[in-house]
Amino acid sequence: MKGKALTYAAFGARGTGKTAWVKQLIARLNPPRLMVWDFKHDPSLVGMGEPHTSLPGFIEACREKRFSLRYLVDHAGDIHAQFDLFCKAAWVAGDVLVFVDELPEVTKANKAPQAWRQLVNVGREYQHGGKVKRVAIIGAGQRPAECDKSFIANADVVHVGRLGNASDAQAMARSWGLNQREFMDLPDLHWREKRADMIEIQRGVLSFGNKKTATKTTP
Repeated sequence: MKGKALTYAAFGARGTGKTAWVKQLIARLNPPRLMVWDFKHDPSLVGMGEPHTSLPGFIEACREKRFSLRYLVDHAGDIHAQFDLFCKAAWVAGDVLVFVDELPEVTKANKAPQAWRQLVNVGREYQHGGKVKRVAIIGAGQRPAECDKSFIANADVVHVGRLGNASDAQAMARSWGLNQREFMDLPDLHWREKRADMIEIQRGVLSFGNKKTATKTTP
């Protein structure tokens, strides 16, 4: 995996374009090793990795040198146990980009599973099996308030579309030094973005061409 193992957070109500943004991000990163946690068997994620309904088979496939895999969560089973094994597999594999969709289904604001917390807090660079490994992470959800705070705090990039919940918008606006309405009134595909390597808040509109439109402003 080339470059730093960054952590990306994507939030926004349904229809705001966060999944499309994630797909474009993954296409740009072009990781040689990709693990996708597909909680709702999302049709828009078809083609993003070889689909697996067997978690043991999915984990076995992570042993390959290069892979692009999508795990379709078994809703009849213990979802949290599945997520724990998924995260442990990512830790063992290393040098991988992990995309967790519908993150609030497996984490809460003040509670994160131990294996996930390890990826978030330590996965940027660690030693396992006598090798230095790295895990890059993308997590997506509709409401930031429903995701674990450690993940958000560790994110190198926080990408936000319209937030339908007033308290979510208020908390994000206060954190970023913006007006609450700026998050609540965003049209579909419009976004705000905060990056750890930039002072300015990024503003833009998702494009489905080869370029994205963005303007910059100082908070």
